[in-house]
Amino acid sequence: MKPLIVGLITGVLCLAASVPWGKKRPEQWTNEDVQRILSNSPWAQSANATFPDPRKDERPESVYSMPGAAQAGMAGSRGATDGRWDGGVGRNTGIGLMPTLPVIVRWDSALPVRQALSRQKASAEVLGEPKDYIITVEGLVPAGRYRRTGQLQTKSSSDGVIENVNDPEHLLEGLMAHSKLLIKGRTPLPCQDAKVDPETGAVHLSFLKSFEIRPSDKEVTFTTRFGSLSVEKRFRLSDMTYNRKLEL
Repeated sequence: MKPLIVGLITGVLCLAASVPWGKKRPEQWTNEDVQRILSNSPWAQSANATFPDPRKDERPESVYSMPGAAQAGMAGSRGATDGRWDGGVGRNTGIGLMPTLPVIVRWDSALPVRQALSRQKASAEVLGEPKDYIITVEGLVPAGRYRRTGQLQTKSSSDGVIENVNDPEHLLEGLMAHSKLLIKGRTPLPCQDAKVDPETGAVHLSFLKSFEIRPSDKEVTFTTRFGSLSVEKRFRLSDMTYNRKLEL
């Protein structure tokens, strides 16, 4: 066997042994293992929500826009880096002038993520396999900014200030309209449903699983837009194998 092939096989085996989803059973995962699966794994990766550069982006402003960077919780104007679960070098999103917001993009419908979420909640029960692909974006929508759908406006008993009164309907419509899964050579898969956790701001987006994503597709890119903030994240399908099966 050629040395290069031997080296590649050895590298793959070493990687499988070094990650919690490689050889450990879910009941053996530590808290650190769970956090790694949920934030820094093939199914959960960091990305940057970015504002369009007016010098390059001529797209019209979304009708579901946010007032600006400060309201999104961004401080300063320097770009952020985009880390990779496999240790790849982060890349700056621009020339350092446009503000960015770090977010996590995660496939909550994937089995290892569902198992990690179960471990995080100290539950022996793993959520059943969803009928849709579910992608969660954390950090894009500010926590506590939107009330639950259908919830009445309430006032604080201490100061009379109305809290969590923003209606999420426009937010959800905007997220659904601007969220897609892109695969080279195939029709873009649109979002079918959107939910936002009003306490954490986590965005849960659903895509029809009847649209089969195959290992031969090699890559899938997730895109969404929240107001004038855009998120794009590419996932390598060859990395997203769990128990010898593609898990999405």
